[in-house]
This record gives sequence, C-alpha cells and structure tokens, in this order.
Amino acid sequence: MHVEDRVKKDTYICSKHFVGGRGPTDSDPDLIPATTTPSDVHKLGKRRKPPTPRNVSEKHKKTRKCLCITVNPPTNTETTQTETHIGLDLEVRIENSVLKNQNVLLQSEIELLRCTLNEQEGSALGKTSENETVVKYINMYLDVNNVKEDPAKFKFYTGLTVPQFMCLLGYLGPSVNKLVYWNNDCDVPDRSPKKRPGPKQKMTPMNKLFMTLIRIRQGLLLEDLSYRFGVSKTTVSRVVLTWIQFLYIRLSALRTKMFPDRSKIRKHLPKSFKKYKNIRCIIDCTEVFVQQSRNFGKQGNSSYKGHTTYKFLVGIAPNGTIVYISDAFEGSISDKEIVKKSGFLNTLNNGDEITADRGFSIDDLLMSREAKLIIPPFLGSRDKFTPQEEASTKDIAKHLIHVERAIERMKKYRILQKLVPLSLQPVFSQMIFVIAYLVNFQEPLVQ
Repeated sequence: MHVEDRVKKDTYICSKHFVGGRGPTDSDPDLIPATTTPSDVHKLGKRRKPPTPRNVSEKHKKTRKCLCITVNPPTNTETTQTETHIGLDLEVRIENSVLKNQNVLLQSEIELLRCTLNEQEGSALGKTSENETVVKYINMYLDVNNVKEDPAKFKFYTGLTVPQFMCLLGYLGPSVNKLVYWNNDCDVPDRSPKKRPGPKQKMTPMNKLFMTLIRIRQGLLLEDLSYRFGVSKTTVSRVVLTWIQFLYIRLSALRTKMFPDRSKIRKHLPKSFKKYKNIRCIIDCTEVFVQQSRNFGKQGNSSYKGHTTYKFLVGIAPNGTIVYISDAFEGSISDKEIVKKSGFLNTLNNGDEITADRGFSIDDLLMSREAKLIIPPFLGSRDKFTPQEEASTKDIAKHLIHVERAIERMKKYRILQKLVPLSLQPVFSQMIFVIAYLVNFQEPLVQ
C-alpha cells in the first residue's frame, strides 16, 4: 500500500479516507487515517450536537461573525469543541456589553428627565413667587371691599359698621360720581413717588369715602394714606377735603331733624331726667389744638399751653345724642360769646330748658328766647351750700357728665387728638359737624 505523507491540491483521495466511506459530508468533512479502526470511526460519528440557535440581533450576529473570523478553521474534533466554547463565551460577553450600553443610555435618560423636572419645578416656584409678590402688593393696599370682610377691622378704621357705612353711602346718592374736586391751595408738597409698585389703583367713590373716614377717624398722615391706597399725596388731600365738604352739605340737610323739638325729646326722656320735663339739651364747649401757620397774617390770637386752639359749642339731648354743633371759633372766645355768635339761640323755642355748667352766664340771652337756664347754684360770699343746693348741684352734675362723654366720643376721632393740620383748617367747622353726625351712629349714652 502506497502512503502519501503530504496531501497537495492535486492529490486524489479515496472515499474510504472519510467517515462513512462515501466522501466528505457537512457533518464529517475531515480526513481520517487509513489505519483507523471501525470502533474509532463509530466514536467520531458521535459528536456533540451544535448549540440551539438564540435570538440575537443582526448587530450582534455581525459582531460575532466578525469575531469568529479570526479563529482558525478546525482541524480536528478538539478544535471544533474549542470553537463552540469560544462562541458561547463571546456571546455572553457581547450580551454583557449590550446591557452596559443600555444601562448608560438609561442613566443618561434619567439624568435628562431629572434636569427637565428641576427646570419645571424652578419655573413653578418662580411663578409662585411672582404670584405671592402680586398678592403682597395687593394686600398692602387698603381697599374697602377687602376690609369689609373683617367687621372688627372695618369698624377700627372707620368708626362705623359695614351696614352703617353702606347706609351712609346710599344716602349720599348718585352725586358721588359728579363731584368737582377741591383745588388745594394749602402748602402740602407732594414728595411721594409718582409711580408705585403693584397694580394701578383707580379709586371708586366707595373707596374715597372709606379713605376720608380713615383720615378723620385714625388721623393717618397724607403720605401714609397715599401708600395705603396707592395714590399720590396730593390726590389724598384733594379727595379728603372734597369729601368732607360733600358730607357736610348732605348731612347738614338733616340739621333740623338732628335737633328735635321738646315734645319729641320728652317721648324718649331717660328716667333720670323725669323731673326735667321741659329740658331741650345740655351744652358745653371744648377746644382742640391746631397747627399754626407760618404766615403771620393767618396766625390766630388764641394760645393755650403754647398752641393755637379752636373752640366750638356742643349740645346733646338727654339720652346723649349730639343735637347741636357750632362752627369753630378762636379758643380765646368766651362761652357766652360763642352761644351768642354761633346761632344756637335761634334753635330754641319758648319754654325750653337748657342745662349747662356755671361758666355759661347766659340767663339774659335765654330770656330773649323765653327759655330757661338750669345750672348748678353759685356759692357767692357764703361759706357753704344749703342741703337743697347741694342736692341740686349733684343732680345737675350727674347730667352734665353726659355732654362730657359725648365730647369724648368725638375726640376718639384721632384727627382731633393731634394738632389739626393746616390742610384741614379751611374745612374744620365742616369736619367737626361730620364727626358729630358719625358719632350718632353709636348707641345712645343714656337709656
């Protein structure tokens, strides 16, 4: 037998040199030695089945194909098995690499979503902050519709309840929309800024009345009110002066009803006044400090404790309701003179009785109107009063206290507690009349 050691491309090989004796096949393409026994041939036929195909993406197939190309062609059974293990290992490595890449992509997407969420939260916080700023500016301003929601706060600012305020506004009527505003000649320089932060304010008649009542009730400065209502200082001054005069004109139309005659007073006479059947009113005078003008020609002659004062007459009904208020006079005027000049005597009827303190020596004035003065007795040159005079003094003093309480109610309007500013002095008489009328919205002092 001839044995060829080297197989070349032109060498012819017998079919018996292949498993099965029928030449190379797909499953057994390799040569076998001629000396191979049948048992060895049988063992060669029992090869490991190829691995089950897996669903690998085309990209992975291409990668594995490229990687497998570098492997040398199998020459025997051992190399075939080695290739199989290498293929499995490569497949595992490829899957791990893919998972890592997917993980990186997912982390990138998560970071992107986190950035987007932060931007949205920042935008929402910015809008919330902006809204809070707007609300802050809105709440900073006084507005009658907002304050009405808090009755205690409303009464604190105005001295009136919300229903009383609405009743007053309703009484003023449609004229509130047709007012010609005061051209203030007083020295009230407007140093407040022209433009203010927050929403622009357009004052309604309701807010103008609200601001006027706050000015006289709380005595707030013009500049303070300008910030609270979002308008200029000049506007505040013009509105307040105009509305004080407007209120005076409308309320003074009720002057005759404000001072009822003796027969109507008698119907509502408190028990403590039962023996004074003909009493019409109790009177007293009071003074307030006012700012003195730098203009010497406009300075007043009256001075009390270093301040210029205004004096006016107040009359109340037996139940404490204010029924008469005079114009303001210089504080140096006497009580008798103010009764004479104020026009109070013209309101009296025959038989009226007027109660006053000893300082009112007006018997002769009242006699001209056939009215009677009731005052505490004078001691004169005597050492002491008679028992009857002492009883009368105590009884009259008990009634005089009510006019003092009514005046105290008026002076709870803080504009009268401070120096009345020059800007309000042109309308001071009108203002005290308005204050007296507003005081009457309260419950009577004596039941």
